[in-house]
Amino acid sequence: MKQQRPVQECKKRLLVVWLAGAGMLSLLLIAQSMQEEGPYLDRVSDAWGWFLPNVMPTLSLMVGVAVKEFTAVADDQRVVDSFLFNLSLWLSVGYFTLLMASISLQPLFSPNVAPLDFLKQSNLWLGPMQGIVTLALGAFFGKAEQSGKAASEQK
Repeated sequence: MKQQRPVQECKKRLLVVWLAGAGMLSLLLIAQSMQEEGPYLDRVSDAWGWFLPNVMPTLSLMVGVAVKEFTAVADDQRVVDSFLFNLSLWLSVGYFTLLMASISLQPLFSPNVAPLDFLKQSNLWLGPMQGIVTLALGAFFGKAEQSGKAASEQK
């Protein structure tokens, strides 16, 4: 028998991971952007131009779903397969770890490469990872939606 978890609890946990990850990375980039001799100097907008497409599309979608569902007054008893939730959760954590490493570890691994050039290069591994995370999240949210339709048809 498949292990099941409440959909709302899973969605909240995923949203916390994405909000915390994006928040920590935003604070790091803000701090680096404010430094007079920071890693991006006069190319701060380019650094943000790299960061925002890596988190905002998925985060915006998740916040939109959360606002829509968490403001509903329905008593939601839906469940979803734990495997899909765990896969989405740990892929998201891994993705944010790679994002953080791309921003913060550049001086250690590529001291001769300009920080912004390293960020652009990091898209080689971040792009595929983002695709995998998005697929897992899409499967999770799709299954959660299907369980909601099935539950409403049974009533």
